[in-house]
Amino acid sequence: MGEFLVSQAGIGYLIIYGTQVFNLNMVMSGIVILIIISLMLYGIISFIEKKLVK
Repeated sequence: MGEFLVSQAGIGYLIIYGTQVFNLNMVMSGIVILIIISLMLYGIISFIEKKLVK
């Protein structure tokens, strides 16, 4: 959340800047990047959880 509020670089900055200049492609690409990162992290955590719970 902090990246969206005060960042000067990064994905959050890309999304906020895209909304300010009305560039929908920039906003959507930032959201897609966040989705991909979230899915990768979820997969890694699920894999680690399956290995540790056994």
